Amino acid sequence: MTASSEELLEGWAREGEWLVSPVLEVPDGVSRAGAVVGLTSPGEIPAMEARVLSAGDPTGHWTALGATWSEEDQHVAVADLGAIGDGAQLRIRADAVEIVQLLRWTATIPDVGAEIETPEDDLGVAREALRTELHGLGIVTRESWGARATRCTDGDARKTRFAVHHTVTSSTDPARQMRGIQHFHMDTRGWCDVGYHFLVGQDGRIYEGRPLQLLGAHVGGNNSGNIGISFIGCFHTSGCGGLGASRPSDASIQIAGRLVGTLSRLHGITVDSARVRGHRDHSGQSTTCPGDHLRERLSEIISVGRTQTLSGGTPTPTPTPTPTPGASCRHTFGGSYTNAACSASYQCCDGTWRTRGACGACTCVETSGETGCSAGPPAGASCTHSFGGRYANTACSSAYQCCDGTWRARSSGGCGTCLCTEASGSTGCGA
Repeated sequence: MTASSEELLEGWAREGEWLVSPVLEVPDGVSRAGAVVGLTSPGEIPAMEARVLSAGDPTGHWTALGATWSEEDQHVAVADLGAIGDGAQLRIRADAVEIVQLLRWTATIPDVGAEIETPEDDLGVAREALRTELHGLGIVTRESWGARATRCTDGDARKTRFAVHHTVTSSTDPARQMRGIQHFHMDTRGWCDVGYHFLVGQDGRIYEGRPLQLLGAHVGGNNSGNIGISFIGCFHTSGCGGLGASRPSDASIQIAGRLVGTLSRLHGITVDSARVRGHRDHSGQSTTCPGDHLRERLSEIISVGRTQTLSGGTPTPTPTPTPTPGASCRHTFGGSYTNAACSASYQCCDGTWRTRGACGACTCVETSGETGCSAGPPAGASCTHSFGGRYANTACSSAYQCCDGTWRARSSGGCGTCLCTEASGSTGCGA
């Protein structure tokens, strides 16, 4: 639930010295409340309290929220409410409302094992390193913006799609916003880290969020294989007053597109509207995120992502390699695949990754990319040349012979007399 100072005065009920929120209904249950507060100028966090409700009736006392993070005019505060219900209310001192720029609060049952903590001591703890392939591309690392150490352990190495969000925070001082968002996610929601994998500032810089190889927390029920990219700021047609420009900058759109381009090539993701979607466009979501003004520019992000990467402009196409008959392939995630073996989406064909089925039936399948697999082809199996031609068993290209599904050099004797010969590699013969 989000409110500006005007919305607090107009939409919250006055009860003595307090302004009381409408009931926040949470069918999945409530035991903790938390808020992130932005002030109009540096100052102490306003007094706030929360309580649990069940079926619309209060079941607990008002409990004060305590600050877990504060920097100048930005604060995160949390309270465990001592009971479980299906709704919550927050109240704030009425005399403090005039200094509130934006109040965003939520209530939840935090993830198991998530304790409220004041984590200054973990700023020096070793963190997950930025992936090697992303070094030197201008991404502001977790260490650089002052992240807390991640508590996440759930891996999700195979990425297949993107979700675009906005943070509904101020867009000024992105590094500080990063720290506030991480504290809000970890302290209030009980998550193991900031939910997004990358965040984009209006200054055209990319900030590293949750380590890419880990499962994100940004689209309920749709996090598996989903890379979360969130724009720092608020980009809807309403509710963004005082948080900076409500339309994303051209610089942020361009850099987000290039980030998508880089990650799509790293993970083999087709860049299109089916795989690059706004938060609200995923199934089962009830939200305005990423805001109308950002959502209407997703097509630009997709267009940039198809042709550009963080390392520069249009990437140079990789030349078709000279086939190495029978060679294995190494997956990005470390697994070794023998010739004709398959990962989730690709097949190793004479040392080159191609789409599944490009060189016949998969001799084995291992989908994680981390383990790989090996299995010999069946006797009498045909071979597919890297240039597309299909060759029957004992058929020959210019220099190799298909022997039970495996290419062998003719100079070494192959497997006897050639059934037929086709030298180009693109047509094949006998199959």
